[in-house]
Order: sequence, then structure tokens, then C-alpha cells
Amino acid sequence: MEGRKHTRFAVQLPVSFSGDQLSDGGTIVNVSSEGCAIMSEAVTGTGVYLQLSMQLREQEGPVKIDLAAVRWVSARRFGVEFIKIRSEEGERLKQFVKMLGAVI
Repeated sequence: MEGRKHTRFAVQLPVSFSGDQLSDGGTIVNVSSEGCAIMSEAVTGTGVYLQLSMQLREQEGPVKIDLAAVRWVSARRFGVEFIKIRSEEGERLKQFVKMLGAVI
């Protein structure tokens, strides 16, 4: 895989996702401010667009991604790039990723 612009951090976080012909859930296995990898029984194909609801912290509501594109698929995992996210949701995501970076 080619080098990434943004560091991804290993996590185990619940996520639900939906698209035109798909609605399911899974586990985020790594995350950055620009995308994430998801492990799920409902693996979709590349180029599919999804909406995501990511539960980053137990005490807060989920972060909603309005539009994400599936960029790669492998076995029971797929990677998405975040394309459209509301500014307040994006700020929550960036703060979460920044906190992960501070832990390492």
C-alpha cells in the first residue's frame, strides 16, 4: 500500500454504515482525520459511497460522516475516505485523532 498523508491509529470502535443497497455495522480498526478501516461481515465493493456513524467516545454521541467512499476491500475489511463531514463533526474527529497521537 502506498504511503499515507495522515497517520492512522489502531482502535476498536463501533461503527454503523449505510448506502444505497447496504445498512450494517462493524468495528473501526484504524482511524485518521481523513479515513478509517472497518472490519465487517458486510464488506462492500470499491467506489461505493456510504454514510457512517462512528462511536468514538462512550460518553458522547456518535460522529456522523455524511459521505465516505470505499477505497479498498480485503477479506472482511474495507477502507473508506471521508469526503463530506459537517464542520462541528469534523472538529470532534480531529480532536479525537489528536488525542490518540498524544497517547503514543
